This record gives sequence, structure tokens and C-alpha cells, in this order.
Amino acid sequence: MKKFAFVSDFDGTLTEKDFYHIIIDTYLQEWGRPFYEDWKKTKKINVEFLNKILGSIGRTEEEILSEIHRLPLDEYAVDFIRRVQEAGGEFYILSAGTTYYIDRLLAHRGIEGVTVISMSGVYKDGGIEITPDEESPYFSELFGINKAKVVEDLKKEFETVFFAGDSEPDLGAAKEADIAFAKKDLKKLLSKEQQEFVPFENFKEIEKYLQERGWLA
Repeated sequence: MKKFAFVSDFDGTLTEKDFYHIIIDTYLQEWGRPFYEDWKKTKKINVEFLNKILGSIGRTEEEILSEIHRLPLDEYAVDFIRRVQEAGGEFYILSAGTTYYIDRLLAHRGIEGVTVISMSGVYKDGGIEITPDEESPYFSELFGINKAKVVEDLKKEFETVFFAGDSEPDLGAAKEADIAFAKKDLKKLLSKEQQEFVPFENFKEIEKYLQERGWLA
């Protein structure tokens, strides 16, 4: 088996802010914020919600690309990914968003050697349309992707699987991982289920944790 994998959520974990929140705040303030608040009262943030928001941007593909390039990564993320790879680990991004903006941001920031597991997306009618792969073994009707199943399969390949996340779609993966790092809502959800986790605010803290335990040189 391979040594270890570090699996991270993207929006709100590797980045400081979810892409859909940036779109709402930048382009859809008039109706996007009330729509978001109303949606949260009765439903979960899912593919239907994301397609409503991301499909309503109303900009050229070049303008959307500029927004993607400005996505605020955790300031320690790029160095952390490099250190994981130098230590013989493999880095995965596991997202219930879309490769449309993840791949473009990684290319823009020169981040290489990272495996992205997410949903496909295309530019359409001034916005982004996400299409879950219903034939995928990781398909989830609710979130589009079943993160717990991904981590479960990675554990067959790696001696140790770490996971970092921040919200409800990350809950199953965090419970399945050997060690989970949690921030924001995920901390509350794991505490409620009496699951062990390591709280964090940024990737420098995770780096310190792994270094102290001999995972990173």
C-alpha cells in the first residue's frame, strides 16, 4: 500500500470563501442573498442550488475566468500541498462543486500533481452548469458526489488517509478518514455525533500537526 493521502475539500477549506458566495456577493446581491437564506431554511446546499446561482452569473467566460483566478486560497495551501508531495504523500481535492473552476484555479496558480475528484461543469448562457455523473460509483443524489465513498476507496490504496473539510457534504468523508481536520460547520457536526477530529483554521496548523507526528519532514 502507498504511504498516505491527504484529501481536502475545496470551497471554504482550501479557499477562504466558497465560490458561490463570491458570485452572490459580486453579481447577485439583490436576489442572491435572500434566495440563499430562504433555501437554507428548508433545503441543503446541493447541485440544484449551485446551478441556480452559478447559472445566473450573466457574464462572459473571460469575466468568469477572472473571478476564478481571484479565488482566495488559504495562504498556506500551496506550500502545504508541496510538503505533502515531498513527504511521499498524494494530495487530492474532493469537491461537491465543479472541476470547471477548480482546474482553472490550479492551473493559474501553477499547482501540479493534485488529483481532483469533483463534478464536470461547462460555460453556458452566461454562467456555469454543473452536471453530476450519475454513472459514477461516487454519485450522490443529494450532493452530486459521495465523499465518504471516495475516502472509503482510498483507504484500500493508502495506509493512512487524512481529510480536511468545513461543511455538511464533508461529514461522511471526515467520519471515514483515519484522521479528520475540521473547521466551521463541520466541527459542530462532528461534535454532535461525538466523532474525533482535529480543529484547524488554516493549513499552517495542519502542517504543524503532521510535522510534529513525523508525517512531514
